[in-house]
Amino acid sequence: MKVQELRELLKAADREFLEKAFVESYKHFTKSQKEEADQIIKDILSGISPNKAKKKTEVSFENLKQEILVFIENARAQNYMFPNRVIPKNQRPKWRFLVKNFLKELEKISQENENYGESVNLLVELYRLISDACNYVFFSTDDAFRSIGWKQEEFFQLVAKRVLGIGYTRENISRLILYASTGGLSAESLHVDQQIVLLSELKTTDAKYMALEEAKKLIDENVGKLGGLKEYATRKYALEDTINNLCDMVLMIHIVLAELEEGISYYFKANRQREREIILYKALSLAEWLGEDDIWIQIYEYGIKKNIKPRDSLVREYQERKDV
Repeated sequence: MKVQELRELLKAADREFLEKAFVESYKHFTKSQKEEADQIIKDILSGISPNKAKKKTEVSFENLKQEILVFIENARAQNYMFPNRVIPKNQRPKWRFLVKNFLKELEKISQENENYGESVNLLVELYRLISDACNYVFFSTDDAFRSIGWKQEEFFQLVAKRVLGIGYTRENISRLILYASTGGLSAESLHVDQQIVLLSELKTTDAKYMALEEAKKLIDENVGKLGGLKEYATRKYALEDTINNLCDMVLMIHIVLAELEEGISYYFKANRQREREIILYKALSLAEWLGEDDIWIQIYEYGIKKNIKPRDSLVREYQERKDV
């Protein structure tokens, strides 16, 4: 019904029935809707007008946004690590509590909220910061993810869900593939952990094919960057590592789509690893991570047909799997 119709209905309602109707309606709210409604209800009952209550919420998000942006800027400037005049010495170890609180507040912002898009971008930047902190000295810790009490794959899953909540666009899927396949790693994580999480969030076949196309585009882009680099250039190693990680993503998508032949052929062709036996070993590991026993055997036999001599441990494992 329209707002005016609701007002007319409430005017004639008995207080007891009015309270019951309100409570029963409230029960049907989602958790995020309740969290948004709670403050509005409290404000109105305290005499604050709805418009002022809304403005208060908006200001609150703006404050949160500025706090996060300033925090990220200081973290990347290493102000939480080394002596400086910006962050007091006694406040530097508290960075982990700031991040925990930021994540808690960002999680509260529902998809219906007008600030949802900005909140997702802030979440992404926090993830990238904590990921980079595993490679660079931003904080006094040997594992930034562990310090904030999050497993990397769980943090990434939150990022993936929220980014895809904006829309299953090529741009969103492409950047998630890149975040999953590159960047710093927790001591307890591998890139494949994030890639498997992303695969689980691609709910439809169309989304998986879109991801497949975008992953191959990223591979082509990185291959293009190799041109002109010297044989032992550091950047070359980094690019080849990225390409290999993206190849992992491509193969896993092909496996999930039941297109092993096409996937394994592309994998061996695009992978920058020099030793073909190592490529085979990694492909078998991906099948293992996906829990695909039959695929494992098929990949092994593909390698044999290509005259690849597997290491002894793989030969034994193949025999054991065939005997089951």
